This record gives sequence, structure tokens and C-alpha cells, in this order.
Amino acid sequence: MFNQASKLYIVLLLQSALNCASFHVDVPPTCLVRSPRSKNTSMSQATTEEMSKTTDAPSTLPPLFQEVGNQRREFEMNLGKAMDVLRNDYPDMLVSSPDFSIYHDDISVTDPSGVEIKGISSYKSSFRFLQTVVRLFYNTDRSKVQMRSFYDFARNSIRISFNVELVPRVIGDRRNSLYVDGISVYKLDLKSGKIIEHSIENFLINNTPVTPPHGIFSTLRRELLQPSERLVPAGACY
Repeated sequence: MFNQASKLYIVLLLQSALNCASFHVDVPPTCLVRSPRSKNTSMSQATTEEMSKTTDAPSTLPPLFQEVGNQRREFEMNLGKAMDVLRNDYPDMLVSSPDFSIYHDDISVTDPSGVEIKGISSYKSSFRFLQTVVRLFYNTDRSKVQMRSFYDFARNSIRISFNVELVPRVIGDRRNSLYVDGISVYKLDLKSGKIIEHSIENFLINNTPVTPPHGIFSTLRRELLQPSERLVPAGACY
């Protein structure tokens, strides 16, 4: 049916078909081209991972700001401790030694008469002397101390309004009590938060202002020996 030329043509066509089929089957998978969608998905995942790393990285402040923040936190902690200690110490200040850890080593204390003492050692000695005088002349069991405190942010100081009722030991009658009123002002060191200055304002003994050249102890002695006619319990007030 087919001549020699036709048979040869058919053989060539079959060989060409087999070669094409073999080419498509032998293409390695690594040569397959990814679709645009898979490429974009890969890029999106990479971008998300980079953004996540950037977000999770800790934010750092300049050293100067960190130092200021640390000092502020330390100041606030010492301020809170100072106010708590003063609230606890004042009711027992006539008989018990206060907690001196809240005071600066270079503290300065100003008496209403203008006399100034400096240093934590002198401050401790003044407390011991005051308590000795009180125990010698007054009944500490019947005497009492009342106080109110607040922090003055504008002046960076703790202000404590106090009222002390001292009942004499010999007479022992509240009608002859000595009333001491005033406002203690404690200024804090900005760096350490410890009390660096202590002064007394509006100091009254039996409603009589204590003014220079009279100091606390001289006025106490005068009132003890020659009490005023009017003994007024003013109470703790600002």
C-alpha cells in the first residue's frame, strides 16, 4: 500500500513524536518556574518576619535619659520612705530615737532663734538632749504628740504640722500642761532624696511665738518656771 518514500516519512514522524514525549518527561522539577502568586507570598512572609524582628527589638534610651530616670525613681522611693518614717517617728519622738537613715550626713538644722547645727552627729545629739530634758521635767506617759504631714511639690519639701502636749512631772495636772506647736520643714536632696535641711516655722509655746534671741530650750525653761497665764492647746494645723 505504501511506497518506500511514504514508509520513511511515517518513521520520521514517529521518531519526532517520541523525542518530544521524552523531552517533556525528563524535565527536572527544579527547572519548573514558580507562579507570580507564590513569589509574592514568599516576599510577603519575608517582609513580615523583618517587621516582627524590628518590633520585638527593645527600645533603648540615651544614657543621659536613663541616668535621669534612675535618679528620679530613687528620689521617689526615698521620699516615700522619709514620709513613712516621719509619720511613725513623730508620735514617739519624746521617748524613742528616730530612724536617722532618712537624713543626709550633711544635714543642717535651724533653730527658731537662728542657731544652726550641721551634720548627722550633731542632729542625733540634739535629739538625745531634748529627750533628756523632757524626761527630766515632764511626764512622758501622759504627754502626747499629734501631727499632720504633706509633701510640698513646689518647694520640694515635706511639711509636718505638730502639736505637743507636755504634762509637768511635779504638778502632773493637764491644766498646767505646756503646749508646743509649729511646722517642721524638711527639704530633700534632689539627687539622693534624703533630708538635707530641717527648719521650724510658726513655732509657738503656749500660743507665744518663739523669736530670736530665744531658742527652744530657753523658752521651755522660762515657761516651766514662769508659766503663761493663757495655756492654749492650738492643735496641729497648717
